[in-house]
Amino acid sequence: MNSRIKLLVIFNIIIIIIWISYLFSIQILDAHHLKSAVQIRQNPSKEILIPNRGNIYDRNNSLLVSSIKYYQLDIDRRVIVKNCKKKTDVNPADIFAKITQIISENSDVKKKVLLKRLNKNPINSSVYIATDISENQLHIIKQEFAKENIKGLVTSFSKIKRSYPHDKLGANFMGIIDDKCKNNSGNVIYTTHGKNGIEATYNSQLSGEVGWREMIYDANNQIIPLLFLKEKSAQPGQSIYLTIDKRIQEIVEENLLIGLKEYKAKNAIGIVMDPNTAEILALAGITKDHEKKSAKELRSVTDIAVSFMFEPGSTLKPITALLALEKGIYNPTDKIDCKNYHLEYESEERIIKDDHKFKTLSFKDIIAYSSNVGISKIVEKIGSKLLYERMIAMGFGHKTSSNISGEASGIFRKLKDWQGFSLHSISFGQEISVTALQLANAYCAFANGGNIMQPHLIKEIKDTKGKKVTSFKPRKLRSISDKKSLDTLKEFLMGVVDYGTATGTKIENLAIAGKTGTSEKAISGKIGYEEEKYTSIFAGFFPVKKPEYVMVIVYDEADYKSYAYYASLSSVPTFKNITKKIIDLPDSDIIVNIKEDNCNFIFAPDVTNMQLVKAIDVLQKKNIKYVIIGENQEGKIVDQYPKPNTSFNENEKIILNLDIKQESELLSVNNYIMPDLIGLTLRKAIAKSNRSNVKLVIKGNGIISSQSIKPGSKIKFGDICVITAK
Repeated sequence: MNSRIKLLVIFNIIIIIIWISYLFSIQILDAHHLKSAVQIRQNPSKEILIPNRGNIYDRNNSLLVSSIKYYQLDIDRRVIVKNCKKKTDVNPADIFAKITQIISENSDVKKKVLLKRLNKNPINSSVYIATDISENQLHIIKQEFAKENIKGLVTSFSKIKRSYPHDKLGANFMGIIDDKCKNNSGNVIYTTHGKNGIEATYNSQLSGEVGWREMIYDANNQIIPLLFLKEKSAQPGQSIYLTIDKRIQEIVEENLLIGLKEYKAKNAIGIVMDPNTAEILALAGITKDHEKKSAKELRSVTDIAVSFMFEPGSTLKPITALLALEKGIYNPTDKIDCKNYHLEYESEERIIKDDHKFKTLSFKDIIAYSSNVGISKIVEKIGSKLLYERMIAMGFGHKTSSNISGEASGIFRKLKDWQGFSLHSISFGQEISVTALQLANAYCAFANGGNIMQPHLIKEIKDTKGKKVTSFKPRKLRSISDKKSLDTLKEFLMGVVDYGTATGTKIENLAIAGKTGTSEKAISGKIGYEEEKYTSIFAGFFPVKKPEYVMVIVYDEADYKSYAYYASLSSVPTFKNITKKIIDLPDSDIIVNIKEDNCNFIFAPDVTNMQLVKAIDVLQKKNIKYVIIGENQEGKIVDQYPKPNTSFNENEKIILNLDIKQESELLSVNNYIMPDLIGLTLRKAIAKSNRSNVKLVIKGNGIISSQSIKPGSKIKFGDICVITAK
C-alpha cells in the first residue's frame, strides 16, 4: 500500500475516534452540561389562566358590577435592536417613537414617561412599560404592533378590577374584593375574594376556577404549537341576579340624600320589599358623609340598613293591637281611658304619658293617634308571655335568615329577664332594638295575610351561557294571626294615614297603611336616654287591598330644633315622595288597577222611542247621568249612545239624541278606529283606548299580549274590547 494512502487512512481513523469520543462525551458523559438545557426545552412550563369574576345584575338584567382584566406591558428592546441590524434603513429610535405613539394613544401612559423608559441604557435589555392596561386597550395595542410589524411586545396578566356602571348605587350591600398572589410549584396563582357584602357571601360562585396550559418555547422565545401539550380551561365565575330593582334603589337613595340634608340627620335608612315574596327591591343605608366618601369606601363598610339597631317606638304598637283583636279583648270602637297612667312596681313608680293629652280614645284611634297610655292598658290584658312569643315569632331578637353580610340580630331580652315595667315599655317599642330589615319583614306579615317570610336579596345565579344554576324561591317560615284580625288591623293602619299621625303620606287614589314611630335614643352602655336625640320611623305598605310594596324609612338623630325628629315631619314625607315615584314608573299598573277595581260597569237601558220626560225618569231611577242633544224637548228619543244593553262605566253619561238631522252627524262623530294596544302597559292602553271611547275589559297584569277587536277596525262609542295582559 502506498505510504501516502496509509497515512490518509490513519488520519481518518484518528478523526473518527476523536469524533466518536466527542459525541460520547456530549451524549453520554454530558461534559458540557447540555442535558439540563435540553430538558428545559422539552419539558413544558405551565401558564396559569385567570378566570373572569362573575357579574352582578339587578332583577331586570341591568348590569351593576362587572370585571375588567388588566395586563403588564414590557418591551424586549433586544429583539428591536436585532431587527434593526438586519434592516439598515431603520434605527431603534424610530421604532421607539412608533411604540410610544401606539401605547400613549391607547392607554393612560404619557409619552414623556414612555420615551424615557424606552431610551434608558443599556438599550439592549427588556424594559417595563405599565401594569394598568385593560383587556380592550391591550387588544388595540397588539393590533397596532402587528400592523406596524413591530416585535418585542411582552404581555403578562396583572390584576382584576371591578367596574361599577352606576358608581355609588347600592355600594353598601355590593361589597369589595381583594386579590391574592400565591406561589404554587414555581407558578404564581392570582385569585380574587370578596371581603364583605354580596362579594363575600357569594364569593365561591363569583370567583370561578383557575385554569392552566402547558407551553414550550423555542430559542427565540416563541411558543411551539405541539399537540401533546395539555390544557385545563379557566372556569369563569357565575353571575348573580339580585331581587333589587335598580330604578327603585335610585329613587330611595336619591330621596334619603335629600332627607339627610333637609332634616340634618346623622343616618338615613330605606328598605322596600315585596310583601308576598319577601324580595328586597331596595336596600339603602346612607350616612351624612355619604357624598364625601368615595364609592370604594362606601363598599368597604357594613350596610347600616341591616346592621344599625334602634328602638322601634310606636311602630311596634300594631303587634299588641293584633293580639288584642285575635283574642277578642277589644272591638275597634271600644273606648279606653287614655289619661296619664300611674304605675307602681316594688316601690318603683312610673307615669306613662302621651305627647297630646287624650281623655278617652277608641281602640282604633289609639293606633291612629299613637297613644302610649292606651296601648299600655291593652297590653296588660294580653300579658307578657303572649307578647313575648309573638315578638319572637315575628322575627325580633334573631337574624332574618336573609344571608346578607353584616346583618345584626337586634336586642330582645328573654322573658325571664323582663323587669317590672317591661311589658308596657315593649308594647310601645322601648327596651328592644331592631334593624330596619326586621321591621320591614314584620310589616310584610301584616300586608300578606300573616306569613313570616325569609327576606332575600338574590333572585337567581346563572353561568356564563345564561343557564340558571340556582333559583331562590320565596320561603315561608311560619304563619301568624288570622285573616279577620289582619283585615281589621289594616283598617287601623289606614286610619293612621287617613286622619292620624301620618296624614302627610296621603296620595290621591292610593290607599296606604302604616305606622309612625318617634323613639328616644338609649345612652350607649348606660341606663336612660339621650337628650334631644331621636330615631324617626315610618313603616307602611300599599296598596292596602292588594299590597305590592312594604317600605320602612328611618332617620337617625334628625334635627331637634326644627321638630324634624318627629316621624310625621321627616320619615312620612320621604315615604310619600318615594311612593309617588314608584307608582309613576312606566311599568307600574297600581293606579290603573285601583281605578279598574273601583269601576262599576252597568248596561245601558233602552230608552229609544220614549218621550224625553219618561226616558229621563228611567235613567234617574238607575242613577245614570245623561246628555241631551237636539231642540225638540217634547219629542221622542231618536237614538242613544251607548246603544241599548251595551256595558259602560256608571260614572259616564248616556247621550240622548232628539233630532233626526243630528243622528248622521252624531254617528260620524262617534265612529272611531280601534287602536293597537299590544305591547303597551295597562296604563298606556287605557289612556289610548279612552281617546277612542272604547271600553276595556282587562284580564291579567303587565304588558298587553292580545286584544279582542283587531287594530284598525271601525268601532263605535261604547264598544267593548277584551285585552289580555301578561
